[in-house]
Amino acid sequence: MQKKQSISESEMKVMKKIWESGRMISVSEIVAELKKDGEEWNHTTISTFLTRLEDKKVISSTKSKNRRIYFPLVSREEYNRNEAENFISKFGGTLKDFLSAFSNSRPLNEKDIQELKEWLEKFDD
Repeated sequence: MQKKQSISESEMKVMKKIWESGRMISVSEIVAELKKDGEEWNHTTISTFLTRLEDKKVISSTKSKNRRIYFPLVSREEYNRNEAENFISKFGGTLKDFLSAFSNSRPLNEKDIQELKEWLEKFDD
């Protein structure tokens, strides 16, 4: 995934429903899924978010039986990886720079250090 515009928190709620569906999904279905989570957004609001997500090239749509259905162009994993890379680039571009900035604001405790060691050992194979 190339660098894309950031997705707002509200757009991300819609995007998660698209990813979770595992299939093409309509506006009405997204509204219903969000309602289950206590989100009371109407058809027009969701349509606006979907248009923005299409403009950002993270989803696309097609017409089917007189309704528009949406599908992701980017997997959740690909999106998360890109966001992490963009985030780290703000700290000098390396994981070490990021961890250094992070540890300067909050010292790493023994548990943090052990978890990092265990994570790094996965890459030694």
